Amino acid sequence: GMLVTDWGEINSQATTYKTASNIGQATWATLNRTSIDMSMVADDASFSMATFDMVTRGAIPEERINESVARILQLKKDLGLFKSPFADSRLQATVGSAQDIEAARNAVRESITLLKNANDALPLRQSDRVLFVGPTLNSTRYMAGGWNIHWQGPTDAEGDAIYQGFGDTVLQGVQRITGVEPDYIEGVDINGQPLIDISTIVRAAKDANKIVIGLGEKNYAEVGGNIGNLALPDGQLNLVCALAQATAKPVIVVLIEGRPRILNHAVHAAAAIVQAYLPGAYGGLPIAETLYGLVNPSGRLPYSYPATESQATTTLWQSSFSEYNPQWAFGFGLSYSKLTYSNVSLSSDVLRPGAPIKATVSITNKGPRAQMESVMLFTNQAYRFNLAPDNLRLRTFNKVHLAVGETKKVTLKLKAEDLAFWTAGLKKKIEPAPVNIMINPYNQPGVFATVRLLDEDNRLM
Repeated sequence: GMLVTDWGEINSQATTYKTASNIGQATWATLNRTSIDMSMVADDASFSMATFDMVTRGAIPEERINESVARILQLKKDLGLFKSPFADSRLQATVGSAQDIEAARNAVRESITLLKNANDALPLRQSDRVLFVGPTLNSTRYMAGGWNIHWQGPTDAEGDAIYQGFGDTVLQGVQRITGVEPDYIEGVDINGQPLIDISTIVRAAKDANKIVIGLGEKNYAEVGGNIGNLALPDGQLNLVCALAQATAKPVIVVLIEGRPRILNHAVHAAAAIVQAYLPGAYGGLPIAETLYGLVNPSGRLPYSYPATESQATTTLWQSSFSEYNPQWAFGFGLSYSKLTYSNVSLSSDVLRPGAPIKATVSITNKGPRAQMESVMLFTNQAYRFNLAPDNLRLRTFNKVHLAVGETKKVTLKLKAEDLAFWTAGLKKKIEPAPVNIMINPYNQPGVFATVRLLDEDNRLM
């Protein structure tokens, strides 16, 4: 293999980090003090020029350059680039193929996470009169985020036209399902700036049964996404609260965002909240399918969703003595079906190194819809002598399909080694103690069993 920098990071020693007096010194330090082989820069020849100059002057030995060249050439040889330097031109015809689009949509269908659903506001019925509002419901680019088309995504001038028909929107998905063009008002732009008076939207909502509002973020990547406030723009959140109060009708929020943005009072104003993340250019149809119940949401949060800015660093696996009270916990997610879990049965009440145990739980789908269910096994150690134990830690999971009325037994394996940790002295260690095994604790509280964890010497403290 070979080692390549991130973009422009050699020059950054001089221009950003101030660890070199100039680009020449940064180049010299890189080649003399590290084994880096390649500078990731496509629009600047300063690294090449500085390297050539210093080799010519003897400041960098030619052998050092030969080392990196050899590693790069070997990698190219291993990849077969000398025999076949170009990709198969026939592959171009597969771009945007039906199978790839469906694969992308299936990923979205299994990822969308239902965070709130008061009074069964979702799913929508075909007969519902729905007003759709918000900047993300009629946009492909806002679903795709940064590093699509360009580093920071399409520009305002390019909009969705740059996709040339490769993509969809939530509104297009709704129309495909209902056969009717949706009633839509953008209301505010992606920055939360009003585009129309709220009273106009309230009047438009008079004949609607429900209101769906799409919130989200502008495209960004890396430093382009730096923000000073974790909340979504006030104008977007105020739109939710104002329509809920003025119309007294169920407001359903669809979040299209690349990170968990704080929702403030909109959490309480909304009857239902759907987290669609950044579903990609073909995310519109799966979102619409979820809203109308053609897809039963089965996604689970891959992070802790903070309620306040002070919780931005809160994680599920932090020390057990730390407060953990986010807006929604890691692994949380609702569905349109009622599932019941039996308690956990264990193949052994002792967990020792080299002897994994099995944890089995029975799950019944009481309907009314078929369900894909993520079955997640968490542990909580009662105490840990050398280091405070995690609050909770996900150890393993499986995803199973349950037809209406079906009961399935799901078995998950747990190893003592899974509970090992690194000490301050950089030694990996297992501390013996009772361990609680919990299944989906934030969706199914009370489903647990306890096992005795032994250390490498089969001791139980």
